[in-house]
Amino acid sequence: MKIAYIITWNLRHNDGVTRKVFRQVQEWQELGHEVEIFCATELEGQVLPRVHFFFKRRIWSSGLFGVFFNRRAYARLCESVRRFTPDIAYLRWEFHKNALADLMKDVPTVIELNTHFLGELKRRARENWIERLRYWYHKLTHKKFNEVCSGFVSVSKEILEKGGYEQLGKPTCYIPNSIPIDHSNDPVSYFAKPNSIPRLVFISSGIQPWHGLENLLQLAEASKGELEFDLITGFDADETILPENVRFHAFLERDEFLNVFEGVVAGIGSAGLYENEMEEASVLKVREYLAAGLPVIVPYTDTAFMDDDLPDWILQVPNEPGSLLASKQKISDFVKVMNGRRIPLQEVSPYVGSERWETQRVDFMESVLVSSSESI
Repeated sequence: MKIAYIITWNLRHNDGVTRKVFRQVQEWQELGHEVEIFCATELEGQVLPRVHFFFKRRIWSSGLFGVFFNRRAYARLCESVRRFTPDIAYLRWEFHKNALADLMKDVPTVIELNTHFLGELKRRARENWIERLRYWYHKLTHKKFNEVCSGFVSVSKEILEKGGYEQLGKPTCYIPNSIPIDHSNDPVSYFAKPNSIPRLVFISSGIQPWHGLENLLQLAEASKGELEFDLITGFDADETILPENVRFHAFLERDEFLNVFEGVVAGIGSAGLYENEMEEASVLKVREYLAAGLPVIVPYTDTAFMDDDLPDWILQVPNEPGSLLASKQKISDFVKVMNGRRIPLQEVSPYVGSERWETQRVDFMESVLVSSSESI
């Protein structure tokens, strides 16, 4: 297949989403498919192979001019997709845009669903008038988008159910986020001084409530002298008061955060998904922990592990405000058992390895393509 991957994101910033996109593209190419990325972004910069960038503006700071500018930007993006002549398009979820809706009438398109959008946008609407506009725009337009796409692939079962996507009469499936597992490598080593206080790591790409930073800081404040923490994040923490047992790291490239991993016992997943009315997820940061061999603490149900008994290297705690603090004793006991332990990658791979899940994703796209051709 020729696949056009369409996304609105800053792919020049090497965050979790960017790494996910390029990993997916690599996996699809290794499976024999031709893939090119068509990216709308607010930042101009270097050229990347097989990525077509289309500069857009931040509407809320550009006013009406930004609206018309972006209409042209997405029109150019869609025309570029048409010139590529893909068999199918893969769209990371986007607000309704006329150019994209028209494209989906011409090119079978699978939409990737990566959160419970109504829940997230409703929560954001409490913040300011801009977020309220975004919420109502989504409420008024998302059905049009759903009608013209050819299928949905979700990162969790819950998103399909809560969003009502299974009732739309289109192909659907859920495939958790995944990560390449290099079996020629060993897990990261564990280096800690004898009798040192155990450390935990928490990656947070921003200060959005669903990351659960407040919950982490509550646990840290109550764990002084018992636990220490590495906070790796993409936001400026200068105005955030951190307990003395939290060590702050600005955005790190992968080889840099792997160095941090060498000093920690386990990683902690997102601790605020209840803010988006979610109970289930397949969080990217947890895949990074597991691919390095770290045990993990997850305050939600992980999609990849739903159908199996949890391995002993996963501690699941409740998904609710204050859950990390309330689970302090369980976390301390887990840390004692896991201290110094690394998970063999062959144990991790069946759950989060991309070879398995990206093959299923491509198979789903091929089935959508067949269904689309039969309906013509």
